[in-house]
Formats: sequence, C-alpha cells, structure tokens
Amino acid sequence: MGSAAHREGSFSREFSSLLSRGCLSTSRIDMDALEDYVCPLATSELILLPVTGLECVGDRLLAGEGPDVLVYSLDFGGHLRMIKRVQNLLGHYLIHGFRVRPEPNGDFDLEAMVAVFGSKGLRVVKISWGQGHFRELWRSGLWNMSDWIWDARWLEGNIALALGHNSVVLYDPIVGCILQEVPCTDRCTLSSACLIGDAWKELTIVAGAVSNQLLVWYPATALADNKPVAPDRRISGHVGIIFSMSYLESKGLLATASEDRSVRIWKVGDLRVPGGRVQNIGHCFGHSARVWQVKLLENYLISAGEDCVCLVWSHEGEILQAFRGHQGRGIRAIATHERQAWVITGGDDSGIRLWHLVRRGYRGLGVSALCFKSRSRPGTLKAVTLAGSWRLLAVTDTGALYLYDVEVKCWEQLLEDKHFQSYCLLEAAPGPEGFGLCAMANGEGCIKIVPINTPTAAVDQTLFPGKVHSLSWALRGYEELLLLASGPGSQPHLWQGHLVKERCRYLLPPSKQRWHTCSAFLPPGDFLVCGDRRGSVLLFPSRPGLLKDPGVGGMTGAGAGAPGVGSGGSGGGNAFTGLGPVSTLPSLHGKQGVTSVTCHGGYVYTTGRDGAYYQLFVRDGQLQPVLRQKSCRGMNWLAGLRIVPDGSMVILGFHANEFVVWSPRSHEKLHIVNCGGGHRSWAFSDTEAAMAFAYLKDGDVMLYRALGGCTRPHVILREGLHGREITCVKRVGTITLGPEYGVPSFMQPDDLEPGSEGPDLTDIVITCSEDTTVCVLALPTTTGSAHALTAVCNHISSVRAVAVWGIGTPGGPQDPQPGLTAHVVSAGGRAEMHCFSIMVTPDPSTPSRLACHVMHLSSHRLDDYWERQRNRHRMVKADPETRYMSLAVCELDQPSLGPLVAAACSDGAVRLFLLQDSGRILQLLAETFHHKRCVLKVHSFTHEAPNQRRRLLLCSAATDGNLAFWDLTTVLDHGSTVLEPPVDPGLPYRLGTPSLTLQAHSCGINSLHTLPTREGHHLVASGSEDGSLHVFVLAVEMLELEEAMGEGGLVPQLRVLEEYCVPCAHAAHVTGLKILSPSIMVSASIDQRLTFWRLGHGEPTFMNSTVYHVPDVADMDCWPVSPEFGHRCALGGQGLEVYNWYD
Repeated sequence: MGSAAHREGSFSREFSSLLSRGCLSTSRIDMDALEDYVCPLATSELILLPVTGLECVGDRLLAGEGPDVLVYSLDFGGHLRMIKRVQNLLGHYLIHGFRVRPEPNGDFDLEAMVAVFGSKGLRVVKISWGQGHFRELWRSGLWNMSDWIWDARWLEGNIALALGHNSVVLYDPIVGCILQEVPCTDRCTLSSACLIGDAWKELTIVAGAVSNQLLVWYPATALADNKPVAPDRRISGHVGIIFSMSYLESKGLLATASEDRSVRIWKVGDLRVPGGRVQNIGHCFGHSARVWQVKLLENYLISAGEDCVCLVWSHEGEILQAFRGHQGRGIRAIATHERQAWVITGGDDSGIRLWHLVRRGYRGLGVSALCFKSRSRPGTLKAVTLAGSWRLLAVTDTGALYLYDVEVKCWEQLLEDKHFQSYCLLEAAPGPEGFGLCAMANGEGCIKIVPINTPTAAVDQTLFPGKVHSLSWALRGYEELLLLASGPGSQPHLWQGHLVKERCRYLLPPSKQRWHTCSAFLPPGDFLVCGDRRGSVLLFPSRPGLLKDPGVGGMTGAGAGAPGVGSGGSGGGNAFTGLGPVSTLPSLHGKQGVTSVTCHGGYVYTTGRDGAYYQLFVRDGQLQPVLRQKSCRGMNWLAGLRIVPDGSMVILGFHANEFVVWSPRSHEKLHIVNCGGGHRSWAFSDTEAAMAFAYLKDGDVMLYRALGGCTRPHVILREGLHGREITCVKRVGTITLGPEYGVPSFMQPDDLEPGSEGPDLTDIVITCSEDTTVCVLALPTTTGSAHALTAVCNHISSVRAVAVWGIGTPGGPQDPQPGLTAHVVSAGGRAEMHCFSIMVTPDPSTPSRLACHVMHLSSHRLDDYWERQRNRHRMVKADPETRYMSLAVCELDQPSLGPLVAAACSDGAVRLFLLQDSGRILQLLAETFHHKRCVLKVHSFTHEAPNQRRRLLLCSAATDGNLAFWDLTTVLDHGSTVLEPPVDPGLPYRLGTPSLTLQAHSCGINSLHTLPTREGHHLVASGSEDGSLHVFVLAVEMLELEEAMGEGGLVPQLRVLEEYCVPCAHAAHVTGLKILSPSIMVSASIDQRLTFWRLGHGEPTFMNSTVYHVPDVADMDCWPVSPEFGHRCALGGQGLEVYNWYD
C-alpha cells in the first residue's frame, strides 16, 4: 500500500507540473500521455556474481552471491539440486559469511537459526527445510553496523561481531541493539579476524592487522564498557596482509593465509587462556598468487586463492590434493563437510563445485617405476605401449618384446627378433584389453603382428622397400580391427589385423613428410579419416568400390577422390590401386602434424600440435570444419582426445614437461604427470575402471595409474559463466518449449515469485568477456536460472563486441522446426573478428532441455589481411593493438550481397566488412578515419517512408563526444562517388564525409540507441562518460539532386528537430541505454543504477531508479518477452544480472 500511495503521489506531482507548463489543458486530456505515467518497477530475477560465502548446515549448503542466498540440497540419496534462492536478503550489501547457531543436539535436518553478514550488514533468519521444502520462519531487520564485519559468532543467544577497526560488539539479535562494545588499544585497520569461544567471558579475538601481525586479545577483560583492551600477544611471520585464518581447538592449531602467497600453521594451544606460547610449525608454499581462504580440519588443511586452485595439505605442510577448475580472479569462498569428506568452493566465475577428499596413502593415484633394468633383460628400452589399463608392452634395442602385468607386477619376455633392433615402432590394438594384438614395424619395411597371449603365432609381412614411418590401428564397427601402415611409397596400406590380409591402399597428397599419423573410421565404416604429418585431415573411402555406390554418403561429384595408381611395395605388386582422398583440409593443424582423430556423435574431432582441436562434419562426402577450439593456456601440444562415459570430452596434451588430461567442460586439469615432455615414447589408456599413462624416463618404464578413469569424483553444483568481466550482452531470440520438455524448476509452486508463473519461454542470450570466450546462455522465464549451452574460444584476446543477424528456425521457412538459428559476429582485441552460426534445438537429455550446435564460418584479422597483400611493402601494417570496440550489422536489400558489419575501432577508424556466402566469406570493404580518435560505438538503423526507397543509416560515436551519421544506401549505390577508390591497390575503399556530424557530449560516448517515431523521424539517445544523456529527434529529408549525367536521384539530408540534454543523469559512465518506446527510455551506469526516463514531453524526466548489484556494468540489452511477462533486461559487467518489469 505504501508503494502504491507513493506512486499515486508522484503521479499527482507530475500531472500538476504538466498543467503548470501548459502541456495539458483542463478541458481535454491526452489519454496517451496519461498512459506514459505508469512507471515500470524493475525487479531482480537472476544474479550471477562471484560467490563470496559458503557454509554447510547438515546436508544443506548455503551460498552467498551478492545479496542473495542460494540453498542447495546435498543429500546424495535423492537428487542434488538447488531448492531455493532467497533474493536480496542483505539489501545492498554483499554476503561474506554465514554463522549457524549451535543446537544442543547438533541436529540441523529440520531447521536452523543463521546469522548472515557482509560488509556492514547483518541479518538473522530462522529457516526450515524439512522434507525438501524450504521455509523462512522468521527474519530480523537488516542491521547496519558502523564498521566492516570481519567475523561473527553465536554466544548464548547473542552474537559477537569483530569489526574492521579492531573492536568487538556484543549484539542482541532479538531486540536489535548493542549490548556491549569493546575496542582494542591498537585501533588499526584489520584485514581479517577470527572469534573463538562460546561465552563472553572466554571470548578471544585473533585480529589480522594491516601491519602483517596477528593480535590476540580478550574483550571480557575490559574494566568498563568502551574501555580499550591491550593485546595479549603479537604474532609476526607473514610479509603480506593476512586475509584469512582458521582455528582448530582440538589440536591447538591456527592457520593463516596471506598476501605473500603462503599458508602458515601455528601451534598456539588453547587460545582462550592468556599468555600461551606460539610456535610456527609450518610454512606452506604451493599457491602462485595471493591466498584468500584457509580452513583447518582434523586431518587436513584447505586453502584457496587468487590462482583459482584449492589445495589440500596435511598438517605437516605436504600437498595431498589440488583442485583446479574455476576460472578468473580466484576462489573466494570454501566450505567443508567432514563427515562426507567434501570440499566445496565458490569462485569469481560464479561457479560452485564440490570435491571429494582422498585419504592419505591412497594407492589408486600416482607414478611408479616398473623396475625394468635387470641382468636378465639386456638392452635399452626403445618404445612402450599399453594394451588396456592393466597390461604394458615394451621393446628394447635388442629386438626383444616384453609384457608387464600390472596386477601380477612382473615382466615377461614374449619374443626376440634381431630385425627390430635399431628401429622399431610399437602399437597395441585399441580396446579394454587391446584385442590381444600388437604390431611392430622396422626400418626395412617389415611388420610383425603379435598375439599377446600366444606370441609364438606372430606373423611377419614385408610391405615396403624401406622404412615404415607410422602405424595406427582403426576399429571398423565393433568387431573388425584394421591396421594402417605408411611407408616410403606415400601409400598407407590398410590391413585386416588378425588375418594379416591387405584390404586397400591410399594415396597421400604430395608432401615432404608424406605419411599418416592417425586414423579412425567414420561410423558406420564407409569412410576412413586420416591425419598426416603435414597437418592435413583427409577423407578416404573404406573400399575401392565405394565411390561407384550412389547410395553411400551422398558421394555425388566426388571427382577429387578419383583413384590413382600407386607404386606398390613388395608383396603387394600393382594389383591394388592407391585411392586418393575424396576430401582434404590441407594444413588444418599447421606444420607439426595431426596427432589424433576421433569420431563421436556424428562429428569428427581432430587434435594437433598447434594447440587446437577441431570439430568437423562430413556432408555429401566432404569434410567441413565446424568449430576450432583452444585448449588450456600453455598446452600447445595436444596429443589426443577421449570421450568419457558421461558424454563429455577430455583433451590429452603436454604442457611444458608435464602430461596433462584437461576437461574443456569443467576447465580443469584432471591429471598432471611430470614426465619430462612429449619427445619420448609414451602411451595412454583409459577405461571406466582405471586410467593409465606409461612413458620412458631414465632408462625405465614409469606408470601413472588412477582408478576410476579420466574423470574425477566431483560435482559441479553450478557452472561458472566467465572468468573475467563481461563486456557485451546481446539477446538472440526466444524459444518456446512445450510441456513435453518440462523445464525443471528449483522452486516449489507456493514459493514462486510474482511474474515467475509466465509461459515456458526461454531467452537465448550471448555474452562475451575479457577471458576471450563467447558464451551462449539459456534464460528460462519460469525458473530464475541460467544455463550455459556452449562456449566459443576462438579469440586470442578479449572479446568486446558481438552482433547477431539472420535469425530463423531450423529447417528454414519451408520446413520450420522447434528451435532457433542465427549468425553471430564477434570481435575484440588484436583486431580479430569471427563469424559463426548457432542452432539451438530442444534436447530433453540436458539440464536446460536445450542443445546448442556451433559452426565456425570465417574469421578476419587486420594484420593477416596485410600479410596477404602483394605490395605490402608499400603499405603501413595495422597496429596489432587495435581493438574492435563495437559492432553493428547492416542488412542490405540486395539479395546477392550479404550483410555489412560496421566496426568501431580503437585506431580511430570506422570499418565496413562484407559478409558473403552466408558468412563464409568475410572481407574488408571500406574504412574511414573521420573521427581521428578512438571510436567507441556504432549503431545502424533504417529509414522507411511511403513511396520512398528504404535507406540504411549508420551512426558512430567517438571519445570526443562527436556523433557522425552515414548514409550507407548512397554509399553502396552503383556509381556513387561517396565511396572513394583506395589510394593504393589492395587497400579498402575510403568512406567519404558523413551526412551529419553533431557534438553531443564533452567526452566519450559509451552507449547509443535509436528508435523510429510515428511521425517518420528518429529518436536518438546517447550516454557519455560524464554521466550525461543526450536525446534528440532526427529528421531524414529526401532532396532531388540533378547529376551531371542528367539523371535524377534522391539524396537524404539529416536534420536535428529537437535536442535535449540531461547533464547529471548518472554519477558515473553511462554504459547502457535503450529506448523502449517513444515515451520510455532506460539507462544503466557504473553507479549501479537502472533508471527509467519519460520521453516525448520536452526534456527527459526521471521516473524511477533501481539499484543493481553488478559492478562495472559494461553493456545492457532489453527486450519484450510477452504480455504476461513484460520486459527483460540483462546487465553485464563483473557478473550478470537479469531484471524484469511490466509495462
């Protein structure tokens, strides 16, 4: 009622103001104007911010994200899920911690009393979560303290608070008043504090001062209220600020985490007793950056820091486990569940992960030497391979082949052949036990197929007149095992493994290093995909007659794969012809070669030593690149790719001298083995039971084993979004999911917020970030959650802008199907631009009920463009530090031409790119340096008038506050003089002078938007770095121009009709602006205020403002959802927040 009365009073004041200005008459009132006074009231629907607080309460987890509390159920007997989001619990404060009031029986299964604190705010709530239903039974008021709260502790129904300037407050949560406040004589600023004790008389505070000391003092020793208490002890040792501390009463240990990247363990005894001794018993270095959090357990010490690593230590300072997976600026919060042996971490990427502690001495993980050196085993090891995860094969320079059984732990010689002494290749057949076969090849063109269980039945075959360069096994279907061998004749031979019978020969393209490196059959087995030493990926038919079969693979017009005649080696003659590839992707992985080929889910995945892995698709017998992805930073040698049982993939590779198993899904190094690098013989095997990695080092065989396969036993409670700041937010479209897909909701029906009962609509939003990724998100309107569908990691620098065009549905207009398709252009640092297409379709098997497929189409870099020019010695090379600040798509009327992409560049240019062939061709068309300084924004819009041609206009804004308008329709007209020819051949065209320039602001323009009006004009609004808004009405008038040729034409003239300025609209940079209608505009700023403005009656008038919680907002996008749900607004900065309001 209060808010309604306030709104009514505000309406009366505005109405009286209109009357006084003469905008309304008492005899006739414009009803449209009255409708404009309905003020939108924005409410927060979703927040994705750094997780700053975590606490386990029984089998529940409380997580603090901004002012919101997330409640998770950790009962593994049922389903792991979020059961409630309590919004805005701490007002405008960020939650930093939870303290649960101790219960006599220690039972928190039904209800708990929790103190929530952060910054200067404190609130106590009593909650119930019996039978999986969350209820808030009681909530206190929000108490604002006079100083920062570093720690809180329950004391017999009251709460003790450690404040930021070294004082302690005893607070009554029921009455809401301070009972006692005691300061310390050393009134320094604290960086952390820890309260110890269960009663006021024994309360002890350990304060971390900015002087890098620990101050121990006792508030109860104060002679009178507000009488300062001197510190009892000062503990020195750290050389940086102390950020966190933890006390273990049962063992008398204190752990501290500091800015100096170290964790120290102190033997302090019972801190509740004054005058005790302090001894530093551990100085632990393991983090590469500042350590934010530390927690002591009975048998472990947990630490987490800015390097995004959570380390598990013993009390003696030994690292037992390392949890990696979070991205960005670090792990901000940790919680533990000792009974379940869980560690839960919350990061700056807004992700929450649950890890499992492994007991000390766990034998299922580690590296062991197999002790090959012996008098009974002469020679030096040359090669090693794995036949499953339990059997290992090794060959020596004496030609002896040995078998090692991991369970029996002994070596056994299988055979010895002097022909394999100096040079030998060794490969075991794939599968859990290697199908019982291995292949050996020597420098004389001979191959030996050895049955492991019966080595005396080995078969020799001479294939080539010279050295065998490579061997690889390939499984066709589930039972047919084939061997591919490459020799000096550039013709890989395909052999049937167990029969040693030649099946086919293939002809590789000419190359200096002409041999294959890996192979795999594309299901159902009609085509063979190979990678070669020069980095190319090739597609071959599996048999010679396949090309004549018109029903296989749509192989029409495959003339590139016409068979050629090979030279043939001994034993083969010329009876077999060498089949050429039907499709080739030359030098896909650079000059270092392709390392693996994997077929899964209808796609082909390849890895190479260029640090990238590709997703390919075979269509009509042709290989088509879908997506190129980079691995983790520093891992430039990718050795393989595996599909794990849950359907996700892991990447194998070498990072410096370490072998790494990396998960693209969780961004985590699952396994790290310090093997010395990849330039040695090594082998990898993975089954559901165990993972094994064998390698040669120091003349011995080293074996790393991990039970349970590649994956780790951890749970991602919530996926992280971006590791760095979000720079751009763009909504693509909306998908309607039918009831058969049943989007899950974590809220109970009686807990739904107003507006959450809308239709089953899911908005698809694209975000880009400083972490070089572009993320596709699904935002359902009914659940208040966000699902990351996919992430594109093609950029080598930060991504600052994204634009969308060609929005449609799968199947096209002729055969529309459920889902959404669109083309996306992203750009950012290093003057790099990428174009890709996305297709979002319903998929009941995923948590979001959606699946996103991405296909990379084209890319462009200014320096690459310079490198391709023949006369580049006469051209100035583009600055490698040039950044694309903003993008705008200009869709043309000419069907033969694709859309134009306008880019605002940091080097002072506005560049126009032309997209052709559905985005597969991206080329620079024209540029202009009109602004002569950094261009911050570009925005395109169209002008349509009766009986006139549709005109395309472009607006650009720079750091000097100038706006420039360009008529792109006239620019692109045939014979137009606006597009000036380049000065030198090979350079882009030069864009002429703009149609209109306007000084809108005194400094840089960070936001820009336009909207057509009913009168045929355009509303143009801009926001500046000085917090001001500029709104004006732009008229486009067509004038006749008589050309020299005597032909008539129409040239637009742009003119400003009305112009208004709001100089102090915000207290900081205006980074988001959207004109919702001719009467309402919304703006967002770094001052964290979302403000609505009324337009259409002179100067923009303030309507209302909402405080949001995302710091440093860089972009905003707003869109209407439906009449039932109203509008949505996404704000991106150091996090993501979604608001909704009703018209």
